[in-house]
Amino acid sequence: MAKKEMSSAEAYRQERKERLAKAAKQNQKKSHNIILTKGTKTAIAVVVVIALVAGIAGFAVSNSGVLERGKVAFKVGETEVTMAEYSYYYNSVFNNYFQYSHYYDSNYGQGMGKMYTGYDYSVAPDQQSYPGEIEGIENPTFTDFFDHSARESIKLVKASKAYAAENNITLDDEDYKKIDEALETFEQSASKSGNYSLPAYLRMSYGKAMTTSLLEEICEEQVLNEKVQEVKMAEYTDSYSDKKIEKEFADNPELYGAVSLRNYVIKAETVTVKAEEEGEEDTEEVTKETMAAAKTKAETFVSRVNGGEDFKAVASSFEKLAGSEKYAELKNDDSLTLMEDITYSDLSYSSADEKFLDWALDEKTAEGETYITENEGEGYTVYMMVDPVHHIPDVKTYDVRHILLQFPKEETKAETEEAAEGEDASEETTEAAEEKKEDVEVELLNPADYDVTVDIDVDLETTKDKALYKEAQDILAGYLAGDKTEDAFAELAKKHSSDGNAEQGGIYEDVPQGQMVPEFENWSLAEGRKAGDVGIVETTYGYHIMYAVDAPEVTTWSDTIKNDLASAEYNTFAEEIIKADNVAITDEQTENLAAVKDFTVSLAKQQIRNIQANASAAAY
Repeated sequence: MAKKEMSSAEAYRQERKERLAKAAKQNQKKSHNIILTKGTKTAIAVVVVIALVAGIAGFAVSNSGVLERGKVAFKVGETEVTMAEYSYYYNSVFNNYFQYSHYYDSNYGQGMGKMYTGYDYSVAPDQQSYPGEIEGIENPTFTDFFDHSARESIKLVKASKAYAAENNITLDDEDYKKIDEALETFEQSASKSGNYSLPAYLRMSYGKAMTTSLLEEICEEQVLNEKVQEVKMAEYTDSYSDKKIEKEFADNPELYGAVSLRNYVIKAETVTVKAEEEGEEDTEEVTKETMAAAKTKAETFVSRVNGGEDFKAVASSFEKLAGSEKYAELKNDDSLTLMEDITYSDLSYSSADEKFLDWALDEKTAEGETYITENEGEGYTVYMMVDPVHHIPDVKTYDVRHILLQFPKEETKAETEEAAEGEDASEETTEAAEEKKEDVEVELLNPADYDVTVDIDVDLETTKDKALYKEAQDILAGYLAGDKTEDAFAELAKKHSSDGNAEQGGIYEDVPQGQMVPEFENWSLAEGRKAGDVGIVETTYGYHIMYAVDAPEVTTWSDTIKNDLASAEYNTFAEEIIKADNVAITDEQTENLAAVKDFTVSLAKQQIRNIQANASAAAY
């Protein structure tokens, strides 16, 4: 009997497994991250395990035999969910929270991580309360939250898989590429965590039940879930009429509307208040009388504007009377009083009252109308409507890769010399370094020599570090001498970039206008920018070798409304396809679930000990 020929999908999987095994054997030294796809931003959760922790907590559990292959955690409908699957999703949520809270805490100060996530990385998850609500659980802990999140994710993924089968939704080449990228991040993580093979890393992180084949299945199911979401979102957005979009805008100006206003702050004067007791210092305070005087000034300001005077001229005269040299600027500089395209969320961050917010976003409020708000304990702000409620301006986003050659810390060598030989040696070292920079000959690239756009925004006369700039040009020249592909650029980023996303090939996706430093953004959003364009820009960080992944995208106000409406419909759809799911848990399976949670708590405690040990070592 002839051997059955493999389908294209089966052949693809077989070929991918062979590549995966080869890559794992080579133990390439790369790192990992959460893979986010463009558009939906659905995460393929990749568990992040700190290298020091993985070798201690994970390895001990993997050899204990706790997580045995094939044990059932629970059922979703008629589908059995194994402990290995549950462990993957559970630990994904835990590690995402741990890493995110720890990242913010370590970079932006104590307490910031907890503020953003609600999770305190220095406390085990079973020992801290979850700040939200979970149906059916009183006083939930973060262990309960991780469990709930894992179950909900699994239910949706399994329901989407069934829906896809029923509606002939299948994966294409781009989807399989996403899967490959997700699997590659695991390989990178295995290597970075101590040169482990991928199978060993998975066993260490999840227990004996976790295998590369199961990991592939999970990634495929997650990408299929994402594909279902994309299909449904497209179906919904295509169905919306212009009339429906306009009605949604009119009904929700606080969500989709913007206004432009002029504003001027009138501060209440402070007076000296004598201390009540001997030995205490006098204080400067705003009083009822000075607040009343500030209100009178605000009313005078408004009456002059309502009488036909120019808002900027009135503001200028108030500054002049107060003795400020700013009055000339106020009269001539629009930006000092003008707030353009301000949204409800922007305004609500201020101390303005609800009545002002209602006034600002009321379609009946006309151009030229004025309003006074009280800044409690400080004074008053005068507003004038410039452009009443209108559509939120278009939002530009872009995808780029970059290679950052960071400026070196200038003080490092000088401080070393100064400590050893005194201040004079330090000055000589610094001067010699500067002379060396000036002596560097930089041969500028000629954009006309290449069949791709080469757009360089660096002034050779004023550039900060010619030697480093020459290095940037050499890297770009090397790229241009090759096949000039995105993959080739990504490999150069992994090799040369000092930015935190180097291991991901220097990629930044869906970057909104206003997020990056001006030079970086101006290059990325330059008129006519297209996929494959390259160049170099200089910022305060260093030299950025740029690669445009795509032309910038523009999201209009109607696109925003369509996406919000479609998201709401998709959420309803997701609830419907999992509504009939029945999660049945036996006593034995409860023990299995407990084993996964105990593993995670042990991992969390080991991470805490490592952080404390590293902090103690740094103190010395």
